[in-house]
Amino acid sequence: MCPPSMIATGSVGAAACGLRLDEMQSSVWGNSLTEVLAKITHIEVDCLKSCQEKIEQLLASSLRESQQYKHIEGVVTIKEHISQSQSCTPTDVRDVNL
Repeated sequence: MCPPSMIATGSVGAAACGLRLDEMQSSVWGNSLTEVLAKITHIEVDCLKSCQEKIEQLLASSLRESQQYKHIEGVVTIKEHISQSQSCTPTDVRDVNL
């Protein structure tokens, strides 16, 4: 399990890489950013890259599930939708497993 500081730093790196700048510029800039973030947080670059990749995979998977849910949700009646409106997002950082 990753410590919260690594998850936060990996999230910043993943968000920056997700900006989809010029592909060549993006990879160079992304690697430089990862190295700078690793120095600031005193986290090994390889560990940070691994955490960042896990976050990116988790986001991609979540996006696919969300798109599938939206497709299914169009079929669900309004009454059923209201009963599902309660959030199921974890509220404790310790509940996040990467």
